[in-house]
Amino acid sequence: MVRLAGAALGFLAFAITILVGLGTGNPIETTLRRAIQAMCVFFALGLAVGWVACRVIDEHTLKEHRELFPDGDSPGESPGGDPAAGAA
Repeated sequence: MVRLAGAALGFLAFAITILVGLGTGNPIETTLRRAIQAMCVFFALGLAVGWVACRVIDEHTLKEHRELFPDGDSPGESPGGDPAAGAA
């Protein structure tokens, strides 16, 4: 999910920069250089946003798990809390 967010934002920035650059009549070299720079910056920004989103989802999942199983007993664990004993 992290790399997907980075790739999506990078591609979006590249495409918009190309369209705006060509629409304003800038030379293709300038447009392409700016588009590649925008792609790199927004790829890094997308990685950061994707990482934060992944952490939020992980923490929410952990919170929900703790609410469903308040004693720390997962469905596969024994009542003593030893996961190996429940699997045997």
